[in-house]
Amino acid sequence: MKPKLIATGIGLCFCLYGCFPDRRYADTDTYVPVYMSPADKSNIFLANARTTEKSGKIYAFGNTIFQNDLNKGIHIIDNTNHADPKKIAFLNIPYNTEFAVKGNYIYANNVNDLVVIDIRDLNNPVVVKRIENAFPYINQEYPPQSGYFVCPDPAKGIVVDWELQTVKSPKCHR
Repeated sequence: MKPKLIATGIGLCFCLYGCFPDRRYADTDTYVPVYMSPADKSNIFLANARTTEKSGKIYAFGNTIFQNDLNKGIHIIDNTNHADPKKIAFLNIPYNTEFAVKGNYIYANNVNDLVVIDIRDLNNPVVVKRIENAFPYINQEYPPQSGYFVCPDPAKGIVVDWELQTVKSPKCHR
């Protein structure tokens, strides 16, 4: 009786194993890292006003409103006429997600650095201080969801985001 039970159990295991698809060679939805070079990270500048793509925090400061555009930078909005606020400029801060305003300064993250920007002259904001590695890297090793992903390669730069793409035979899984 025992040998039949063992043989049946082994046979059942082989049958169930066949129910799971082999994804090693298949096209699979996979998270792929988005890289940024360390030199691109510190490219902070004032640009023309533009439309908001991914709205983040909003901060009112006198007659000025600052609105975060996630991972892009900060919109500068003239709110002198409360009925008709107007975007006047865009402060490009690569991979900025958080900021605060105190006095005449914006304190913002720039990937994993903290930057302090003097905004006394909104037409000419100036980075007055940068504290490198003030924040831990996020999304550096794993994508935001579980599943297959392309293993990060530190030689390609800093992982700043993950994009879902179809990849053949991804190597990493979480």
